[in-house]
Amino acid sequence: MFGLLDLRRDKRGFTLVELLVVIAIIGVLAAIIIPSAFKAVEKGKVAAAEADYKAIKAAALNYYTDVGEWPEHQTANSDPGFTTNVGNKTGWNGPYLERWKEKNPWGGDYKFQNGTYIDWGGTDSKDPAVYLKLTGVPLSAANKIVSDLGDSVVKFTNETSTTTDVNILIALK
Repeated sequence: MFGLLDLRRDKRGFTLVELLVVIAIIGVLAAIIIPSAFKAVEKGKVAAAEADYKAIKAAALNYYTDVGEWPEHQTANSDPGFTTNVGNKTGWNGPYLERWKEKNPWGGDYKFQNGTYIDWGGTDSKDPAVYLKLTGVPLSAANKIVSDLGDSVVKFTNETSTTTDVNILIALK
């Protein structure tokens, strides 16, 4: 008699209901974990961009202290003189950075800007400034940068529905 019961009830596999329950549990866990993972990646990119800004700001201030003037405005994404003595400047005591990063964490450029005018004070007056421009930053990340560094230091230009250029003040001229 026990042999017949063993033939009718094979315990080596899972039933369809058991498999569906497991798949549903995996789906719920994925729905909870995946958004958190994407937020963590975005936070990491914002932190990397802010760290790059602080390093470039320190390099610019050291350059200014040694040379007595700010590096030239960049039209292309290239080292303004922080890793090599561009233009053989007198007093240059660098390198001020190990290397110039060509791309920001979102794949856009880092551009050192000197003398261009932006309304930094919110008074509709355009102030000549030295600042770092990050191109192609997603709006959500740009807003996080503003909340971290302050709206008196960060201004947006070329804003679209999804991205913007983020300008972060180094010094007013």
